[in-house]
Amino acid sequence: REVTLYFLNEKYIETGDESLEKLIPETRTIEIGNIGLEESIVKELMAGPKSEGVTSVIPSSAQLLGVEVVDKTAFVNFASEGLFGGSLEETYTINQIVASLTELDNVDRVQFLINGQKGDSLMGHYSIQEPFETPINQ
Repeated sequence: REVTLYFLNEKYIETGDESLEKLIPETRTIEIGNIGLEESIVKELMAGPKSEGVTSVIPSSAQLLGVEVVDKTAFVNFASEGLFGGSLEETYTINQIVASLTELDNVDRVQFLINGQKGDSLMGHYSIQEPFETPINQ
């Protein structure tokens, strides 16, 4: 299935130039095996881009436990171990996942979970108590 994944513009990371586009779309065809499309998308984001000039800031140590969609909300469940980074990593981990999943017709919001429960934040900077409908700080 063809999907649109969003990755972080490397030029923005290097320069901090706010006039630059921060999230850059990458169209990719992904195989959907025994896991759902939504979980496949998050795994592809974690694997990183195939295009030049973009990167994924989702920590390589992050462990995805699963993704489930209920009533147009995608519940993205991470293990608490391996989730660490600064505010840039947290912002764009959230933004990459939210922008990519809300491209789907069956997803309007993304709720992040830690070990299956609502948590305070992914990495200590932004509240994840409520679902995200759009990327933050865009």
